[in-house]
Amino acid sequence: MPRQVEVLTQRNVGRLVKEIAQAKQAGHEIKPRRIADGNGLYLQIPELSWLSIFRFQGKQHEMGLRLPPADLKNARLKNTENRRLLAAGINPLSQRAASHAKNKLAKNFKEAARAYIEATAAERKNAKHNNQWHMMLLGETGKLDGQDRPIKSEFNYCRAIRDIPVSDITHDLVLGVLRPIWKEKHETATRVRGRIERVLGWAVAQGMAGGIDANTYLNPARWKGPLQLALSLKSEDETKHHAALDYGEAPAFYARLAEREGAAAYAFRFNMLTATRTGDLFGSNREERPPMNWAHVDLEAKLWTVPKTKNGAEHRIPLSGAAVELLKQISRAYPVDPSGIVFAGEKPGTALSNGAMLRVVTRMVKTGLVAPGTVTPHGMSRACFKSWASEETNFERNVIEACLSHTISDEMEAAYRRHDFPKKRSKLMQAWADYLIGKDKVVPLPKSA
Repeated sequence: MPRQVEVLTQRNVGRLVKEIAQAKQAGHEIKPRRIADGNGLYLQIPELSWLSIFRFQGKQHEMGLRLPPADLKNARLKNTENRRLLAAGINPLSQRAASHAKNKLAKNFKEAARAYIEATAAERKNAKHNNQWHMMLLGETGKLDGQDRPIKSEFNYCRAIRDIPVSDITHDLVLGVLRPIWKEKHETATRVRGRIERVLGWAVAQGMAGGIDANTYLNPARWKGPLQLALSLKSEDETKHHAALDYGEAPAFYARLAEREGAAAYAFRFNMLTATRTGDLFGSNREERPPMNWAHVDLEAKLWTVPKTKNGAEHRIPLSGAAVELLKQISRAYPVDPSGIVFAGEKPGTALSNGAMLRVVTRMVKTGLVAPGTVTPHGMSRACFKSWASEETNFERNVIEACLSHTISDEMEAAYRRHDFPKKRSKLMQAWADYLIGKDKVVPLPKSA
């Protein structure tokens, strides 16, 4: 038979639990009783359940604590919390009922993301944009199969957090989603982060995160804070090399690119002809750099002025004859966006993204025109240009660097440089264009194995 225990300790409780289990197994009768721990906390025998007894507004209440019988520590903590609520004029039973009601509304990330996409569908321009949200957050195409089941996408960025309750998602879990794609797919990663932030913030405001207060909630996907400290900003000129073919293969690649249709292919060709950064073409919200605008272009003077480059300064880019002709083709092929953006996206007032050019590369890889991992827009536009100019021309290094809008690291050199060699740069960019369009010797572009 279980011994009589007068004072509850962790050791006594553990022994009592074992003795009662043995007595039940032996078929012994156990007299019902309650062992007081003090302050209204009791251990019920033979149920081995915890009970918190208190008075609220003159009436006595009994509240069961859903804890293992041997967990004396947490039983005391919960009982103490009940006393705190009573001191504040709150009935612990009413508080628990309200908490249970909120938990019924709680959702995991997948459920919250789906609800958010449906609730905000009218804000997106078209089905394609809506499908992108399904792809990034749910790993789905946004379309249904013959049995009305979502069709899975080849991308599954948020898989790691999809089944986790909104209330349990931390910045470490968000980092786990972003880190694998932060360098290789930076544009996509920044969009994924922003969309996770929106879903979480909306879900908390809708009561889908249990009892979390929306007014004090710190969104784990917000940029300023742990994520900003943990993730380095993507620099287009970072020390990591951007994949590029040998410059000898650049003309053949450009020729294959010219065979492709679409604004992204035009942008890729213009990017190569001008050896510029993609941020100068499409803008950068993070650095407040505007996208290329027709107001920035003087076709008569063959000049494109970038108001603000990555370095924060204005940059004048001389346009070759091929670049001018390409811009004229673009203006004929596509109606000018009201905002004046040259490479306009689907949504009015927005530009294409670097991801659009990356998708051009992906399609070329799928058709066997280039090998996987050998081509990036940055590498083909800037790395190829610099290698070619350094190896095949007699232009000074300063002229080549000025074409690339690189910051002068030497303070003395920077102090004495008074201009950016406009005439020499114009000749160099024309020579580069002539090389790309095939006026010079071309090395055939090998197909992927």
